[in-house]
Amino acid sequence: MANGEFTIEYVELPNGRTPAREFVDSLDDKAAARIDAFIERLRVYGNRMQGKFVKKLTNDIFELRVKQFDRIFRVLFFYQPGMLIVITSGFQKKTQETPPAEITRAEQLRKRWMKYGNRCTGSQKEREAIRKELGL
Repeated sequence: MANGEFTIEYVELPNGRTPAREFVDSLDDKAAARIDAFIERLRVYGNRMQGKFVKKLTNDIFELRVKQFDRIFRVLFFYQPGMLIVITSGFQKKTQETPPAEITRAEQLRKRWMKYGNRCTGSQKEREAIRKELGL
């Protein structure tokens, strides 16, 4: 790891799914490649990235803005000590404002990550409890 670069991690759900990665992978190759290029830029520059690309939404949640022609994509993430960026989710933006539901979802995914990291707890029962707690 080069000096001053961040590590990127994706929030993983108890069922092993990673919402942000699934979102990117569901897009056409060009859009996915563009988002991945921006995520790579975020990894290199992190909180030094220009304001037109990164916007603070809440105390903890930030959005990475990716534009491809007339389409606008958002990738939500948060910072952690130790030069870590954790990506919670992504969506295609259709309105000026970031939908509150997307911010709420990112906050919930952050809470889950803060509590469990990406360690999927052992038993099915524990996983069910986590899913229920997060309303998933």
